[in-house]
Amino acid sequence: MTHHTIRDALVRAIYAEIGAGNFYTHMAERISNPEGSRRFEELAGDERGHRQTLEGWYERIVGEAFEVDEEAVKASEIGDIAIDRQAGALEALDIAIDAEAKARSFYLEQAQKAQDAEMRSMFERLADQEQGHYNLLSAERNAVVGGFYWFDMDSAGFLED
Repeated sequence: MTHHTIRDALVRAIYAEIGAGNFYTHMAERISNPEGSRRFEELAGDERGHRQTLEGWYERIVGEAFEVDEEAVKASEIGDIAIDRQAGALEALDIAIDAEAKARSFYLEQAQKAQDAEMRSMFERLADQEQGHYNLLSAERNAVVGGFYWFDMDSAGFLED
């Protein structure tokens, strides 16, 4: 991975983390359920931590602090998405689940390209954390839609038709 390629990957990742953090903060503020709001705020905090890690690497590689361009934040994957109150939890969860899956794939791809063992490890850790977010959000979505409700059914007849 060349210096320029590393820089580009870090910039893309930083903006994705800023966008995700903003999205989760926005959702935490809009959700009236305290538990749901807390979970989104925790996710926002995780994304802020990812951003700090990536910005540290950026400064180390580029030799200067990362400067945020708000237009680039809006152009990031979920940096400019606003969910209205009518859309509800499912739309927000679907957006977040998709973003977490893409983030994990991106970090795994970057880990494979990284020649520096420490950088590879950082990308792998981020991929693992995004997988954890994906799993949490998927479980939340299943709870909202009553996923796997048939396991609670008394009769197997439903599955045999």
